Order: sequence, then structure tokens, then C-alpha cells
Amino acid sequence: MDAKTLARTAALAVATLLAAVGCGGFARSTNPPPPPARGSGTAGPVESRPPTGATPAAIRLVDEDVADLHLWVSNQSFEDDRVTVTVSIDGTRLVDQPFDVQGQHNWILFPVKLPPGSHEVTATSQTGAATHERFTVPEKGRRYAVLGYWSDPGRNDRHLSWLVRSRPVAFQ
Repeated sequence: MDAKTLARTAALAVATLLAAVGCGGFARSTNPPPPPARGSGTAGPVESRPPTGATPAAIRLVDEDVADLHLWVSNQSFEDDRVTVTVSIDGTRLVDQPFDVQGQHNWILFPVKLPPGSHEVTATSQTGAATHERFTVPEKGRRYAVLGYWSDPGRNDRHLSWLVRSRPVAFQ
């Protein structure tokens, strides 16, 4: 990774954390359950490369208290006051909905059940922003992730930032 890319990645991580600090508003997802599995006669999740031993039902939205991953998603772009973001983990679509910027204080929680091990998250927006990252869920404990949609004013640069931690993210 060159110095410019490293600096941008660090800046995005810092910006995501700074945006979270002082945010008083967050909400639960209004996202419908993920689509039915293939072969059910309706559209299913995108192509998957799940971890060894995982089944399609192993990756799903659940109640917060049983989640292995607390995924927070937000639109942080004043240039795009509403943007649709789609998030898949190991090919299982978990999020596909519009997000309003709402003063950049609208973090929405998606509690996810995942088997332990390595996973791949893919996030895209209708504006062309995309990220593809790997993360690990431990045998015991949770992971806490923040996915933010951003734009650089006047530069037509839209991007998604991904940050995953072993401790809860501080939204105050």
C-alpha cells in the first residue's frame, strides 16, 4: 500500500470515529429480513463463499443480545442526502435500504449472527461507491463495525469506509 493510500485509509478511519463521537441519534434497522434462499422460487442472496461449515442460515440478522457482529451503517454525505447501501457478508445480503444523512447523526444498527472465523464484507451504493474487506469473528466475544458512506464536496468522490473493532464503538 503506497503512502497516499495509507494516509487516505487512516483519514477515513479517523473521520468515521470522529463522526461517531457526539452523535446522539441512532436507530434500529427498518430493513426487512434477508431474501429467501435460492431454490425457493424468489430472488436469493448474491453468490456466496461462506466459511467452512457455514450454512446460509448461519449468517442472518438477529436480536442485538445474540449478535456476533454489531454493524452500524450511516450516510455521512451532505452531498447525497439519501443513498441506498447494500451490505453482504460472505455473499448473504443483510442490508439493502436507503439511508438519510439527517445531520450525520443517523447510525442504524444491524445485529448479525455469524459463525466464528474469517468473513468477507462487501458494501456498495447506487452511486458506485464500494468496499470489500475481510474481518474475523472470534470463538467468544463480539465484533463491532462501522460502515459509513462519504463524499468529498465538489470532487465527485463517493466512498464507503469500514472499521471493525473488538470493543463497542462510542456513540455519544
